[in-house]
Amino acid sequence: MAAVLLTAVLVSPASACVCLPGNEALRYQQAKYVFSGLVVARKIEQKDGYNHKYRYTVKVHTEYKGDVPRWVYVTTQINYSCRYELTVGTEYVVFSKSDQVDRRLEVDQCGGTRPASAGPPVTTSPSSGTSTTPPTTPCATAAA
Repeated sequence: MAAVLLTAVLVSPASACVCLPGNEALRYQQAKYVFSGLVVARKIEQKDGYNHKYRYTVKVHTEYKGDVPRWVYVTTQINYSCRYELTVGTEYVVFSKSDQVDRRLEVDQCGGTRPASAGPPVTTSPSSGTSTTPPTTPCATAAA
């Protein structure tokens, strides 16, 4: 009976917004790219009924993981059950698992992207007793 209920919950439309348990260190390990950057513009790229795709122009400040261009486009999906938007003028720590294509990276509500005001990304689990700073010194993105 419990298995049937669990299956029903996992396949429901709203389950797209339920994030698996984890902490920021885990999300850091799962991401291909982690960086901080300022959102300078937002554009609706696709609007189809309740489904929207936003494209944010982000000026990258610090790379923590992966090689990221100085300017990138971060995209988010919004539909009837999930809403994840960034705010123009706010700096974020961006976590992206997607491949970078034409300076575009996709993020979602479960990936770990958050305002940068909370500090740099946590890269190790609190239980490990080690530092939460990146294993290598982050490099500021070179000027174009």
